[in-house]
Amino acid sequence: MSQNSDWISFDVRVIPQTQNRTFFEAAALANVQRYYRLTWQKPAKIEPGQIWQFTARMKGISSIQNQGGFNQQKHYISQHIIAKGRVKRAEILNEGTSIRQKIMEVTLPILQRLSHGDILQALIFGDKSALDDARWQQLRQTGSGHLVAISGLHLSVVFGLFYGLLMLGTRALAPKQHRLRVQVIMLVAALITLGYGYLSGFAIATQRALLMMLLLVIFSLVKQFSHSWDRLLYALFFVLLIDPVATLGAGLWLSFLALAIILLAVTPQPISNKPATPLAAHSTNGVWQKCMTTGRAMRLALWQGIKILWSIQWRLAIGLGGLQAVLFGMVTPHSIWLNLLFVPWFSLVAIPLTMLCFCLWLLCFTVFAFLGTDLHVVTSVGATLFTLANFSLIPFDKLLHLSDHLPWALLPISEQALAALLFMLIAILAIHLRLHSVVDKRIIRFCLMILCLPVGFQAIAAWQQRGLLNQEYAGLWQMHVLDVAQGTAIVMQQGRHGFIYDTGAAYGEFSYAKRAIVPFLTARGISQIDYIVVSHDDNDHVGGLSVLLQAFKSSQLIADFSDTPHSQNAMLQPCSGNMRWLNVDIQLMANPLIKANDNNNSCVMSVTDGLTRVLLTGDIEAPRELSLLQSDNNITADILLVPHHGSRTSSTEAFIEAVNPSLAIVNAGFANQYGFPKADVMARYHQRNVLTLQTGYVGQISLTFTERGYKIATYRQDLAPFWYNQLFKFGETTKAE
Repeated sequence: MSQNSDWISFDVRVIPQTQNRTFFEAAALANVQRYYRLTWQKPAKIEPGQIWQFTARMKGISSIQNQGGFNQQKHYISQHIIAKGRVKRAEILNEGTSIRQKIMEVTLPILQRLSHGDILQALIFGDKSALDDARWQQLRQTGSGHLVAISGLHLSVVFGLFYGLLMLGTRALAPKQHRLRVQVIMLVAALITLGYGYLSGFAIATQRALLMMLLLVIFSLVKQFSHSWDRLLYALFFVLLIDPVATLGAGLWLSFLALAIILLAVTPQPISNKPATPLAAHSTNGVWQKCMTTGRAMRLALWQGIKILWSIQWRLAIGLGGLQAVLFGMVTPHSIWLNLLFVPWFSLVAIPLTMLCFCLWLLCFTVFAFLGTDLHVVTSVGATLFTLANFSLIPFDKLLHLSDHLPWALLPISEQALAALLFMLIAILAIHLRLHSVVDKRIIRFCLMILCLPVGFQAIAAWQQRGLLNQEYAGLWQMHVLDVAQGTAIVMQQGRHGFIYDTGAAYGEFSYAKRAIVPFLTARGISQIDYIVVSHDDNDHVGGLSVLLQAFKSSQLIADFSDTPHSQNAMLQPCSGNMRWLNVDIQLMANPLIKANDNNNSCVMSVTDGLTRVLLTGDIEAPRELSLLQSDNNITADILLVPHHGSRTSSTEAFIEAVNPSLAIVNAGFANQYGFPKADVMARYHQRNVLTLQTGYVGQISLTFTERGYKIATYRQDLAPFWYNQLFKFGETTKAE
């Protein structure tokens, strides 16, 4: 559950009706977890475990689709969210809450008083809602996010901690040990770890670790040997059996890959058959030899531990770093040495202390509740108990703040560079596996050379970008019409140079420039924005301007307004005249209408490479279209950005006939509140056999221009034609203008 101003967002599960159903039908329905993401303005108090009856207006989970950035639609499916809705009415049926929620209610107020309570909250309950944006940024740039997400590391530490404590306690009471006692202790430690998994919410990594732990316990009880790889495969089988769409989430891939890397790195060492030198042969120095042997053994054990830790860590850094680059489009160079410090500290100090403090707090709270102790006393005792756990996180917090000042802490990586690095990684793996010993050396050398070529091309492109080589542009250029819901954002690309027309909308702290445009630029390898054109001062066109100007400070701003807070005193150029941007010619058409409204003040721009012409129109309406027809400007175009998102106030018959496009693109969100584009407006284009595309239906639209014309590629059909990216039309309605 998240809250923003007077709105909250939360997930609910529909309780299936089991009346008039067979036992097997009811069981099947209960096993299918389907959730709905609801938003509620000025809500009542909602807690997990309650039963409510909601009346809500529902719609599908289809979201914006562009290269780069967060795929919300894929995330919804991986979380079993099948629809979104807005609450109209609500009635509570059962106020009962879960045990986990009751424990959180008495514990969170104590944690919130501590300096590192946000991390403690994540470590104990798997609840990361207290982590703010600055903390998340620090976790990303240090590669330490896995330490605050309950995973196999945490459960292994908890199991080992309580297993060791119980063994020590029983050995102190009864020194003589037997197998039944060990089995009972193992079961108790497993149950405690299972309870910890319940408190953390049973995430994918938690499920995997719990399954492997339970399999280990079961095999130990029945005296059946099992290999670690067998248990890993069993865990994967059961996770996918319970939740097949878990493959769409990053958690499953990161979790299982991490353990696979650890199993590959830690290989069993053969037992030495060399006989030990009997101490009796050195009777005069027996004590000294024994001390020397013990010290040598300790140093050897310490050195072996350091070697194993390094062996695991560099492999995890490369393996998980590569996977994170694929999943999130960024790499963290400092994560290798930082995790060499973080992982041992969390394993040996932070997690054990946190769990011991939490268990003591639960015990004290239970006793105080039974005795009826004053709440103020209970809170004071809890704060005192958690102080030690809070103190153990000080070194971690210091290093997190240090990462804010480290160079290259978080490096975005383009799709082209990522593909090149993956090919080079395959070449390194081939060398590591010594394939030249089983394959002809000339063949393997040729293959390695081919695999390393993409990295060479990327290096040449980087040198060109830095001016180390003279950069020559071919006739190839692209135009990308981004899917930013009910708004406009267009990026023209030539190599690493970009030209942006409109910046999408912004609502409070949310901005489509952050959500879609900047991640897209990173994915495409566009590192320099030469010009930003803002058609007019409406939020759905200018909302993301401040974000883009902050990210690309050297950009030239072209707009016909100067009194907006978005411009941030940027270099401002009026929308008029002709200009050349690398290999394309651009004409900015001045607005002759003196008393025009905001829409008719839109900056109209014509772009041509000498073969194909594109006309960008902003939100112009019929009066401005008429003025363009009466002007001396050449408005004929092969590709037209449909004016005003397909409103009835624009796209007149005369204007369409004068432009005479072969392709018309509409920037309009799916099932938007305005009902754009209007069916009768689209009919005018279809009557002239004009191909029409809408970003809300096909996602990002990318046009590649060559000497032979242009090619069209859409996100849902061409760039990422996967089943989970299809358009879910549930809730689509025809709306009035």
